[in-house]
Amino acid sequence: MAERAPKSLAAVLAVEERGHDYFTIQLESFDGASFGGETLGCATLAAARTCPGRVLHSLHACFLRPVPAEVPIEMYVERLSDGRRLARRRVVIRREGKLLFEQMASFAAPGGGVEFQDAVPPPEVPAPEQLPSDQQVAHEEGWDGWWLTPVEWRWTGKPWLPALGECSRYAAWVRPRLPLSTDPAVRNAAVAYLADFHSHWPVARKLRRNFEPAGYASLDQAVWLHRSLPWDDWWLLVSESDIAQAGRALCRRTLFTRDGRLVATMVQESTVPEAAKVIF
Repeated sequence: MAERAPKSLAAVLAVEERGHDYFTIQLESFDGASFGGETLGCATLAAARTCPGRVLHSLHACFLRPVPAEVPIEMYVERLSDGRRLARRRVVIRREGKLLFEQMASFAAPGGGVEFQDAVPPPEVPAPEQLPSDQQVAHEEGWDGWWLTPVEWRWTGKPWLPALGECSRYAAWVRPRLPLSTDPAVRNAAVAYLADFHSHWPVARKLRRNFEPAGYASLDQAVWLHRSLPWDDWWLLVSESDIAQAGRALCRRTLFTRDGRLVATMVQESTVPEAAKVIF
């Protein structure tokens, strides 16, 4: 049987404008649940549609209740401020009178200013061309069909097989599986989508537990977009968990271009399942 074709990021993040600052989306189902990254990306894109001429530089989101999949979801954008340099938007998802999701997003007008970067990617990471494709890995590991996602991955090593005592950090090259729109609103929404993709893996590595997402639930998420760049090449995503306490884990991610420019910093707190299966 032929494998289905993967969707593009633009198709996954599509939002439909239904009125002034009012949008609808329909999220994909993964075993009956929606993916938080899709919610983040769609909310970011909806907010961006109300800020022409400005680009995303930060977002802060709270997942309050599960957002259902495969049903029309209403998304409202509130215009909080429109200053000379910054515009701020609040995006909410409500259903049956309950608030499910809330996001604050800030957009900046073009301009110059102080610039420096101390952050550097980890040394001695192989080039993506030297690593097996996610399709190859999926077939070797028996993950048939699993690799058909909008983002293509090239992992350094096997993050899902940590050695005893190994740290939580893992690195992977990522790029859109299909060409991404040159529209800055879409490509920046794609970075927001990426922020939640495999974000629980550092915790699973540290605890040496099953890498299935069941039981891990995003509580809140923050993304700082330092540069708005075309995502038409491999970027290096470095993920690690700094701490887990009281059943909540904090994960931090940095996203670099191939030549070492820091594109984004992402931070997420999520719940950790008590009875996750130990597999090592």
